[in-house]
Amino acid sequence: MSASATTPTLLAWHSFNGGVEVLGNAVALLRERRVRVRRVLYLVEQGTPLQDGTVKEQTADAEAEILRVDLADPTRHETVYARVRDEVLPRVRGCAALHINVSPGTPAMHSVWLILHAAGAFPAGTQLWSSQIDKRKGLRRIEPVEFKVRTYLGEIRRVEREAPAATAYDPEPKSRARTEALESLRRYSCIPGAPLLVVGERGTGKTSLVETYLAPLKQRRLTALACGTLEGADVRMAESELFGHARGAFTGADKARDGLIKQAAGGVLFLDEVQDLPKALQRKLVRLLQDNRRRYRPVGADQEAEADVDVVCASNLSLEDLSERLDADLFDRLGLLTVRVPPLRECREDLPDDWQRVWLSLRRDGSFPESAPVSRLLLEALATAPLNGNLRDLQRLAFLVMAWWPDHGERALDKVLGGWRKAQSAPPAGGAGFGNGSRSERLVHFRQGLARWAKETWGTWTEAARALECDEKTLREDAGPALPAGPRQRKSRTG
Repeated sequence: MSASATTPTLLAWHSFNGGVEVLGNAVALLRERRVRVRRVLYLVEQGTPLQDGTVKEQTADAEAEILRVDLADPTRHETVYARVRDEVLPRVRGCAALHINVSPGTPAMHSVWLILHAAGAFPAGTQLWSSQIDKRKGLRRIEPVEFKVRTYLGEIRRVEREAPAATAYDPEPKSRARTEALESLRRYSCIPGAPLLVVGERGTGKTSLVETYLAPLKQRRLTALACGTLEGADVRMAESELFGHARGAFTGADKARDGLIKQAAGGVLFLDEVQDLPKALQRKLVRLLQDNRRRYRPVGADQEAEADVDVVCASNLSLEDLSERLDADLFDRLGLLTVRVPPLRECREDLPDDWQRVWLSLRRDGSFPESAPVSRLLLEALATAPLNGNLRDLQRLAFLVMAWWPDHGERALDKVLGGWRKAQSAPPAGGAGFGNGSRSERLVHFRQGLARWAKETWGTWTEAARALECDEKTLREDAGPALPAGPRQRKSRTG
């Protein structure tokens, strides 16, 4: 864990009217409350004349750092929110003792602190403080802000903190494709009783999204079944696994048994890779879904049972292929609300954050830094790699870096990138290099790969367009959005 992660830290805006004295008062008042701040992150609007020494004078023995934030309009909530989310939050990730003085700044800044707190964006245990000075009476005070409001983002981030290795994506992505997918998932999850189908390529994190995103949204526990485990099983045994059975229903059924539907009552039944569900079970599942009371008949039972259960299914097949694998009536009911999780190559803007999350999920001890290693070569690789394995490709890269880290440190990243990129350049057999989905979706993927390969091969868009005898603008559009700069890195000591 880095030194900054265990250091009591104060986060505060610069007070335009009160000056740095407001910071000094907050540090002193916190000390009176036995909160001894050792590190100060002082947020100052870009262009404000302020010397480091002036800030240091007000922070006593605390280590002070001025972080200049570019705000086009400090009164606009969305502007302040975006800057704090993208530039400030990465600096306090994992901080075990974070304190925030919400008083200095505009009302928009006050609101953003509260919004982020309610959304669970700060480390667990973060304390908000309100400092006030009555100059007429010569009184000063600082009081904790008890803001109990919680949001669905806060609940999702709580689950992330409890199970970091299981989470897939940040709930506030930057790319349009992923933003639309998560927004659809959020809206569809709020409809009680409606079946939901989640589709996407292998490695896009569908299971993780259902477990760590959808379940908190529904506020229901989740019971999962990997449908492939039933493939090839005895029909009666497979049916019993899902629907349960009565005593004496078949040889060996010496007592009644609850199936997964009964176990999931009051929660969510998640059928992962639903296309692997045996045909006999698919027809019985139709009966469950078409009945508002969720009635079903256990194997060998004389009467039907009921279960208050929501059904969510996932598949790595395209809708066209899935329609051929599933019973027609079942596909019709599951396909009413469908969320497509886009592959990573359609979410290039999110890849630096994805890389950081994957790194943290695989980091098991303090021998590796909290911040994932980033270099120019990595950003170039993420901008062009086809990432046919999606998150699994990033996991493979993280393991490669960790394997060489003891001898090479941060240089291990660039050492393994060449081999990793070569492995990326060879699409898997079976046409996966053309992506998944409909013909139109596969053509988009092919054009994107061709455009980026041409740029990498000939060096510039102009030369690539000349070689392919096409318009440069067309080639750029085919390539899709460029990858943004990686998250700002900070040096940290590991222990």
